Amino acid sequence: MKNPFDLVIFDCDGVLVESEPLANRVYVQLFSELGYPLDYEKTLHEFQGVTIHDRLAASARKFNITPPADFISAFNERLTALTETDLKVVHGIHALIESLTVPICVASNGSRDEITQRLKIAKLTEHFNGHIFSGLEVPHPKPAPDVYLAAAAAFRIPPSRCIVIEDSILGVTAAIRAGMKVYGHTAYTPARSLQEAGAIPFANMHELKDILAMQAA
Repeated sequence: MKNPFDLVIFDCDGVLVESEPLANRVYVQLFSELGYPLDYEKTLHEFQGVTIHDRLAASARKFNITPPADFISAFNERLTALTETDLKVVHGIHALIESLTVPICVASNGSRDEITQRLKIAKLTEHFNGHIFSGLEVPHPKPAPDVYLAAAAAFRIPPSRCIVIEDSILGVTAAIRAGMKVYGHTAYTPARSLQEAGAIPFANMHELKDILAMQAA
């Protein structure tokens, strides 16, 4: 039987690597230093998949403040250092990727430099061959479909022949708007929420590997 898909598009944070908790740790720490404490768990859930620019704008509105001009550069500097020492790979992702027989790429709301660093640390660089798509390099980041449509266009594959691996409601929404089938990792988002957004939920990469293998059988 022919594969029901011709391209697999991976989100990065929470799908390939466990970077969301690190970014959230730095973000909460910086706001604490400004004298505005944030709840770690609530912030992790609220800003999952959100760009640093959008989350900073939301927090600035919440506290009615003007953040320091160097906030984002300080955030990026600290996150880069923390990523080098504390980044973990999502369990089972290597086996899943190695089982696939179609092209793959990454499409994330992170910057190209962030994605590249994370792939290198996770020893995933060679699998993606530079096929990286950043939400900061298209007109609108997720939940707009732009970054997913850009990925499909680069491979000249119709959106209907692409599947997306996501973990956030923002990302699932973007992929659905792009006309793609989406699988949602339940590590940080409840299965019901992912399903209501349009994704097929899965608990871990071993389960997803089996699901995709059965489809291609």
